[in-house]
Amino acid sequence: MIPLNILTMPSPDVVLPLLQALNGFICLGGAFLLLRSEGPNRSRRLLSMVLGLWGLFYGLRLAGMLTGAFGFDFVHRSMLDIVAIVVGTFFLFMSLLYPIEVVRPGWLTWGRTFLLFSPYVVLTLIYFIVLAVLDQRPLALQDWQDFVMHAGSFNVWFRFVLILVLLFYLLILFPIVMTYKEMYEQWCSSNYADDEYMAIEWVRHYGIGLYAIGLAYFALLFNGESWTLVLHGLVVLCFFTYVIYRGLFHRNPYTDNFFQKTLDEEEARHEADVRDTDGPGTGEMVEETMFISRLSAYCEEVKSWMEEKKPYLDKSFKLMDVAEVLPLNRSYLSRVFNEGFGQSFSALVRDYRMREAESVLLANPNMPVGQVGELCGFSSASVFNRTFVQCHGGVTPKAFRDNARRTA
Repeated sequence: MIPLNILTMPSPDVVLPLLQALNGFICLGGAFLLLRSEGPNRSRRLLSMVLGLWGLFYGLRLAGMLTGAFGFDFVHRSMLDIVAIVVGTFFLFMSLLYPIEVVRPGWLTWGRTFLLFSPYVVLTLIYFIVLAVLDQRPLALQDWQDFVMHAGSFNVWFRFVLILVLLFYLLILFPIVMTYKEMYEQWCSSNYADDEYMAIEWVRHYGIGLYAIGLAYFALLFNGESWTLVLHGLVVLCFFTYVIYRGLFHRNPYTDNFFQKTLDEEEARHEADVRDTDGPGTGEMVEETMFISRLSAYCEEVKSWMEEKKPYLDKSFKLMDVAEVLPLNRSYLSRVFNEGFGQSFSALVRDYRMREAESVLLANPNMPVGQVGELCGFSSASVFNRTFVQCHGGVTPKAFRDNARRTA
């Protein structure tokens, strides 16, 4: 018979320090991995900074739990605790910066970040200044009865103003991502032959995770019991474990400073075209009428280059690589494909790769399907299989080769 004490749930006072240590280790370890990863761009560095801040917070919290330092009870929190509101809002706000950097890289500067956060800073200062004028300290609300008793006082009701500002920050996340979703995907299609790990869906998943943290955080504000802290810690643990995994592989379709001067896509593209033109051998400005008159010649030149040199076999092949044969800026190169070939750059490259894959499949009956995909420029066997099925009405590469054998 199993002793009853073995079945007893562990105390949250025991679970919490372990959970804080694990969260701190995950966040700090993830921050280190992101910084050490290949090609750490601005968004990856920002995510690393966010993880580092969370890791530092959990480290200090663990030290406070174990030693009683810092003068706070890190296990039991009062209702609508002002320290929890201020600190929690800061960390959630910092976490919200990452998706903005992904969809509009370069726009976030220290000045713009401060302007975004300034409403909350000002309101927080107002709260503490008014309390100082009233010669009061923040009330520690023990329960709902205590809350109802003091709800009409500035000391308490103004905390809801701070919470509303936090809700505002959380609510602007999805509109930011959704507003630019179509333009983001169009940019990927126009500039990259393979947009694996660029999908904006990952950023939306990041937003959903932050909302989950927000819900657990609000539960913590209204119920400071130890198990609520455990719930919040578990949500954070799951979220950042997923974030580290996806953040390590995510690729930004834009350059780091693409939106440095503006949030507007058209203005940013114009700035990019100017940079392309000014760079050595990266672009050439042409008159609109001259471009139209030369469009057929441009298409023929690209077609000959694709068939003779087969640059699409390179997994990293992208639109600006075409400047090797057509010294045009990015916008004109994109128009060569969209207007000249009648399809986007990625669609045309996919067709070339697919024809190459069909040829290799038939010519090499014993070659593994995954190896065929790699030889033909696909980033992975799964991407090759998925693309092949889409282009052949549900027929897999293996089935395509088997059918060819039977009909030969």
